[in-house]
Amino acid sequence: MPPVPPSVRSTGRETSVRRPSRRALLGTLALAAAAPALAGCGVRWVVGDEPTPTAERGPDDVAREAAVDDTLTLLTVLDTAAGGPAPLQAVAAQAAQVCRAHLTALGAPALATSAGAATPSGTTPDAQVVADRLTQASTAAVTELAPAQGRGPGPDTARLLVAVAASRAVLADAVAVVTGAVVRPAQDTTAAEDAAPGTATAEPTSAAPTGTAATPSPTGPSPTGTAATTRVRALQAALAGEHAAVYAYALVAGRLAAPRRDEALADLDAHRVARDDLVDELTAVGATPVEAAAGYDVAAPTAAAATALAAAVEERVTALRADVVAGAGTGRAEAAATVLTAARAARRWGSTVLAFPGLPWLGEDGRAVPGAATAPSTDGPSTASTP
Repeated sequence: MPPVPPSVRSTGRETSVRRPSRRALLGTLALAAAAPALAGCGVRWVVGDEPTPTAERGPDDVAREAAVDDTLTLLTVLDTAAGGPAPLQAVAAQAAQVCRAHLTALGAPALATSAGAATPSGTTPDAQVVADRLTQASTAAVTELAPAQGRGPGPDTARLLVAVAASRAVLADAVAVVTGAVVRPAQDTTAAEDAAPGTATAEPTSAAPTGTAATPSPTGPSPTGTAATTRVRALQAALAGEHAAVYAYALVAGRLAAPRRDEALADLDAHRVARDDLVDELTAVGATPVEAAAGYDVAAPTAAAATALAAAVEERVTALRADVVAGAGTGRAEAAATVLTAARAARRWGSTVLAFPGLPWLGEDGRAVPGAATAPSTDGPSTASTP
């Protein structure tokens, strides 16, 4: 007996045929008619679920992913060093905590929670190796600011990356202060580690530690139109900040005794140079440089107030210089170097900011500070009229 076709249903008393509905017939005919047309258009009918299209990775994604990878590599070194000699333990553990905050801000909160949970195996690095790795990581973060094929990360990512770079430079200084290690230019650290790991070549300076070397200037199109206007506004705001810094440091130096007075005078000279450089840069693009205010509402009646003023001035300069990095089309590496210099000076004068110098709206845990002002708009940062 031939098998009963699927369209025939047995009821036990009679056999009835299930007729397809009119809607089903129309749907089948429509698909049959459309198939040749789709084939002619180069569209192939695929059975099964259609794959979800993925968004193209842009410059911000590439830069953030690279920064996450660098942070995880650095964490391995810091977590191992946290089990080393006593002078290094605390500062390495603190640096590791800051790195986890960086992961959170970079968009990898799960990694921030799990990273470093297990103590890495291997030889415990000494203080010099830790300082060198922090310096190398700082330079790596600056490198991520360079545009790839003419496209660099956007303003928010650029600010975050330069803050991460500044933080790592500040942490390298902290290791040097606690352990006697030396903060060396990034290009010198790798060869020195290979030749004699763990050995220091000179005593660190107490007043102004050696700066992290800037990477070569990235290439890319010069800003035009709105981008050029944004950059000029950022430069004008930075110049206003330098005017204020020059005024404040003259006051600070008058309230301090040696050797801190000499340190303040050195910073005063540095800010004068920075001010003049900004004037030249603005003049070169046809802008009229903003002038210094007639006066500033500041006071430093005691030595303690003077050092607090210096720290506040440098924190403000760090933020203004980070805005320049955000608005830059070319020359981001040079702009980033000024952020690192200001952040390190702020810490030297007593600033408590470790994780995100120049980003006052981010807390030390990598999360937004409730009620804090957000990042400046790309229309232009606000100018600084007071220290």
